[in-house]
Parts: sequence; C-alpha cells; structure tokens
Amino acid sequence: MIRLTIYIILLLQLFFMSVANAQEADLKIGQRYEPVYSQYWVNGLAINPAYTGSRECFSNTILYRNQWMGFDGAPITQTLSSHAPLKGEKNSVGLFIFHESIGVTDYFDVYGNYAFRFQLGHGKLSLGLKAGATFFQGNYSDIEANPDDLVLDPILENESEIFPNFGVGVYYYTDLFYLGFSVPKLLSYEIKSSQKTMNIGPENYDFLFTGGVLLKVSEILKLKPSLLFRYRLDNVYQLDVGVNAILFDSFWLGGSFRWEDELALMFEYQLNDQIRAGAAYDWGIGDLAGKHGGSLELILRYEFKYKIRAVNPRYF
Repeated sequence: MIRLTIYIILLLQLFFMSVANAQEADLKIGQRYEPVYSQYWVNGLAINPAYTGSRECFSNTILYRNQWMGFDGAPITQTLSSHAPLKGEKNSVGLFIFHESIGVTDYFDVYGNYAFRFQLGHGKLSLGLKAGATFFQGNYSDIEANPDDLVLDPILENESEIFPNFGVGVYYYTDLFYLGFSVPKLLSYEIKSSQKTMNIGPENYDFLFTGGVLLKVSEILKLKPSLLFRYRLDNVYQLDVGVNAILFDSFWLGGSFRWEDELALMFEYQLNDQIRAGAAYDWGIGDLAGKHGGSLELILRYEFKYKIRAVNPRYF
C-alpha cells in the first residue's frame, strides 16, 4: 500500500508539472484568488475543511506571511485556526480566521468548519464543510492622486462589503500518507471599479489537490515529500512540490519549488508534544524576480494533547 501511495504521489507530481509546463496563467484584474502558503501541511485548515479534527486533539495554529517584501502594496497575511474532534471522534469542528491586506484593501474571513470522519482501511476518510463570510474593506481615500494628471479623478469613497461563502473538501490520511481535495470557496466575488459581481459555477473555483507520504530512512531520519496543486478552469494554476527531512522527530528541514514563481527553504522545530514553530523564506524566480526582497512566513502551533495518539508523533 505504501509503495502504491509513493507511486501515486510521484505520478501526480509528473502530471501536474507537465500540465503547468503546457499552460500559461492569465490572472484576471480585480479577481481575488486563494492566498499562498509555504507551510501548508502545518496550516491544513486554511486550504481544506476536511482537515478539521485530523490532529486528533485540540489544535491551534497562528500564521504570519509577508509576501514580496519591499514591494509596495504586496499581500500581508495572518491566520488563526482551531479545531478538534468531538466526543466519539467521528464529528469534528473548527474555526478559521483570516486577514489579508493588499494595497488599500483588507479582507477578513471568519469560517466555521465541520468534518465527518470514519475509518476506511488503515486510515480515516474525512468529509468537510465550511461556512462563513468574507468582510471586505476598501480604503480608497488612501490613494493619492497624481498632480501631473490633466484631469483628476473624483475622490473615491471608502466602502465595505460582506460576502457569504461556503467550501467543501475530502481528506484521507493514515500515519504514513495523506491525500486531499478541496474547493475552499464555492462562490466568487469580483470587484472592478467599485462594481461587485457574484459568480457562481465551477469556472470560478480554486480546485486544490494535496498529497504527501512519509518515508523512513533510518531511526533518526525520515523524508516527507509533498505537493499542492491548485487549478482553475480558465487555466490559472499553481504547483508546489517539496520535501522535508525530519531528524529525531523534532527538526524539519525542507525546500519546495513553486512552478515559475518561487523557491522556498523552511525550518520547523517540534519543541515538545504541544509546541511547534516554523519559518519559511521564499525567493522569487518568476516575473517578479529581483523586484522584491522575498517572502517570509512564520507559524506557531500549540496543541492540547488529550486524545488518542497524543504521545505519538504526527507528521500530517
């Protein structure tokens, strides 16, 4: 089973890389896409509601990401996620709070998560759902008019909107591998020139595929290759392929490649059974290479170990 899983992960990597090589992304102006995370395996609730409860304890994670440092108006992201299985362990609930600042706009997400999990083979299959809303704030009065313009645009007014939304996901995991699929937002809202439009349909979905496997090299060393692939039907895609070396079940040293975008190095430390801290730094290799100071991501997880498997290391 493990060999088969390894082959599946490798084949998915080759397939997604070939897809990425054959297509070019054409981002829509004014369209909001799901944010980027380098340490997505630690912050799983951010990309898949079916991740809810999979840590088998009350798990809490905070994340800070400064994207494209030194680039004016670049995204700055903070997240807070909490989730835990309920009594009986088949039902799990969680809360995900998100804030992202891009230029003069701010997005605040608040989502409740639910997952139904059941034993399947040597692992668990989780079906997840999330519901909540995005709170949008446009601080357009902060935009400075160019005095050299012959005709100045009228002063723009600040505005705020609330956009309800839903997301779904599937997640299968064992102690040695995981596979996931999710659509974080089923509704899409587009903002252009102060005009808001709600789009419904799969052509506006972010389809996220994740996978990873644990390979035991020796008593002190394990390897964990993983991937994340996001795709839209309008040929917008993103591929992350990476690997982590795990030493003494405490030190995580890794690197990842984001197709035509960034290279990332990361370090994580499992201080004890409850506390885990990590940092990642990304170098731009795409169109913005050399135009910013890279991206910095910091993450901290604290877990109340009161459930089964609490004394055993968890790698996913």
